[in-house]
Amino acid sequence: MAVISTPQGSRISISYITGKDERGVDVIRSRTYNNIKSSALDQDVMDVAAVLSGLQTYPVKSVTRINQVDLAQE
Repeated sequence: MAVISTPQGSRISISYITGKDERGVDVIRSRTYNNIKSSALDQDVMDVAAVLSGLQTYPVKSVTRINQVDLAQE
């Protein structure tokens, strides 16, 4: 049986380095933005993340895109 995958949306999580702890390890904080079009191109999502990050005080550590899909048996 084949599996049918139906996109349900995406979200992006941008992690920022907000400082160092007492051991010198980076302190990471993340912001998540929901309701990203599942059809949006990765490059467009990255471009938006870059713009949003430009409005933040802290440097970006990573950008993660999380895609949600419904799976069903054919």
